Amino acid sequence: MTHDDLYDLFAPFARVVLKRMFGGTSVYVDGRIIAIEIDGVLYLKADDVTEPLFEAEGLQKFTYSAKGKTMAMRYFQTPDEAYEDPDAFRPWFKLAVEAAMRAPAPQKKAVT
Repeated sequence: MTHDDLYDLFAPFARVVLKRMFGGTSVYVDGRIIAIEIDGVLYLKADDVTEPLFEAEGLQKFTYSAKGKTMAMRYFQTPDEAYEDPDAFRPWFKLAVEAAMRAPAPQKKAVT
């Protein structure tokens, strides 16, 4: 996905800020990360409340390898139909925003 694709996907719901990270892109709403895009796949943020909903749909959790171990993060693949239909994307977007807002606020970096 290009940055334009991401802006277009999120445009009906929120103004997002995109930042490059580890060969992918992080997606922010109101200073909170709600999604990551890695290798063209969009993963939405989950937490204790929303993770069962993603799992019930059979959506894949984002994983990566580090030091010979597979590490999982609380981000789940966006359903295929949500890429093309804003009505299908809306509930997943809402779950990701809610999870992000329940997470502790990001720490401000100290200015030295």
